[in-house]
Amino acid sequence: MERLRSNALLFIYDQLKEGKVVKKNDILNKFEINERTFYRYIKDIKSFIEEESNGKTIGEELIADRDKEGYILKGKHEKSLDEKKVLAISKVLLESRGFAKREMKDIIGKLLDNCASKDKERIEYIIGNEFVNYIPPKHGKNLLERLWQISNAINDKRILEIGYSKLGADGKIQEEVVRRTVEPKGLLFSEYYFYLIAFIEGKGYKYPTIYRVDRIKELIPTDRTYKEKHNERFQDGEFRKLIQFMQTGELERIQFKFRGTSIEAVLDRLPNANVVKEKDGEYIVDANMFGKGIKMWLLSQGSSVEVLSPKQLREEMINTIEKMGVQYK
Repeated sequence: MERLRSNALLFIYDQLKEGKVVKKNDILNKFEINERTFYRYIKDIKSFIEEESNGKTIGEELIADRDKEGYILKGKHEKSLDEKKVLAISKVLLESRGFAKREMKDIIGKLLDNCASKDKERIEYIIGNEFVNYIPPKHGKNLLERLWQISNAINDKRILEIGYSKLGADGKIQEEVVRRTVEPKGLLFSEYYFYLIAFIEGKGYKYPTIYRVDRIKELIPTDRTYKEKHNERFQDGEFRKLIQFMQTGELERIQFKFRGTSIEAVLDRLPNANVVKEKDGEYIVDANMFGKGIKMWLLSQGSSVEVLSPKQLREEMINTIEKMGVQYK
């Protein structure tokens, strides 16, 4: 009996400290106790939490939350994800298609553990069909451990030795592994894939090189670090504004005319773009972007866009469109 009491008390306390909702019926069913015993446990935990420890309060309060239909900890340590946030994050993760199915299942499972049983079942039902039909990236590789290694190297400014599989002229991944020693600067996600942003050690390139993480065959953190001035620190967010489809090229100022249905979608896609002129649903848009990626995006917009400048990009667009026209004759 004493063991049952200890197990139930510890379980309730652990659930509360993890930010979860403790529901009476869940506890009654799990430990086969009665309501009177449950409320006594809640009272004991409430007294323990709210008492002073070394002259300082723990900073939390155990309360009954009507909306959540259970007991929660309220206070400075409150950090739980409610069912709405868990659902939203789960939907975004599934739509990203960034992880192998086994990793995606584990991640979403851990998120669902934040929910009370009734909410968990509801969310599982909502996303159930989407998860059953989830299509993972073709590489099929587990990435979480590697992403963590890269993140630590970036944080520690630790030089990495990598073995990388490039794409050949035929669009297939080459068997030959190219070896590089790099200074890792950032880790980004875009269109189903994670990318390492890094400078090759000893090369004076103006812009970093981009490596798809799933194509990194070997990753060895060295015992060497690189120095970086605070004002030269790589800004992941700023870099993302300048790039499309993780394609670099030359950074250039472009201007184009947009006649599509949603200028809002254009400005969301190109975060640093500005509308410099608008008349009768026709917009002149100005942006600073890397050339290769923005060209790919502009071509995807069909007749909704017309490149105005720079002249070289406009001519490249014309030549590409002419070649596309020939293919359909």
